[in-house]
Amino acid sequence: MREQPISEAVPLRWYSDLLEDADFYRGQEHEISKERAIPALVKAVAGSKEVRFFVVHLLDPDTLKRALIEIVLDPRAGEAVGVASTETDVVGWVDDDGLKQPVLRDVWTDPIRFRSAPDFELALDHYLAILQERGDL
Repeated sequence: MREQPISEAVPLRWYSDLLEDADFYRGQEHEISKERAIPALVKAVAGSKEVRFFVVHLLDPDTLKRALIEIVLDPRAGEAVGVASTETDVVGWVDDDGLKQPVLRDVWTDPIRFRSAPDFELALDHYLAILQERGDL
């Protein structure tokens, strides 16, 4: 196998094909337990019953900026609450067998409450519009 010289660019055709004509590349959403959700999100819906928590990863194909989104749906109230992490801070270093590794922490937006149907797809679209309007995404 031929090694690529460091200065030679290797086109990622599969990647650009995947992201072609997409506002965001979106991973598969996953329903998560309350225990795995961001504490600020859990607090925002404290006392509500029958809520469902979801997480999804996004990637902006133009800027390659990534986002981690958590949304909780409250069908009884007809509302949803979302938080997003679009950046990661290095908060320290750990020695891993002589190799220093960064300790990373996601930086989260404040929870945003909004009216929503009990459908995750609609809630996500609405939440992304809010984030874009605010300049957070």
